[in-house]
Amino acid sequence: MQWTARQEFDRWAGRQQSWGVGLMAVSAALFLWLGYLLLMPFSVHDYQDEIACDAPVFYDSESTSYSQGAGKLCSAERDWPELLALGFLAVPPAIAGAALFTSGSARKRASAHVFRILEMQESEERARQKTRQKP
Repeated sequence: MQWTARQEFDRWAGRQQSWGVGLMAVSAALFLWLGYLLLMPFSVHDYQDEIACDAPVFYDSESTSYSQGAGKLCSAERDWPELLALGFLAVPPAIAGAALFTSGSARKRASAHVFRILEMQESEERARQKTRQKP
């Protein structure tokens, strides 16, 4: 009976770990996408031509010679509030994923410890019964 209970307990802990890994993977993908949007140069299509824009992190309005219209088009394409929102969106799955993974790992280790103690107690009890049976 203890073995089936342990298997069920471990199965639940494994699911928790899997959900944690999945949520952390989603968070990592969002952070990687944010990094790509912040660090990679891009281009904006104007009416007739294509305008090359620097990455938002490296854009310096004083040293870069964008025309007034091109600078506005570039900054409108990758707006800072939208990028920050993407970063804030990545934080809750990271926290929840880390909590679930840690909880699942702790449950697995705790169940292994408890069932190991139960097995040791049963083996001690069997050893005591053997010594009592011997005359």
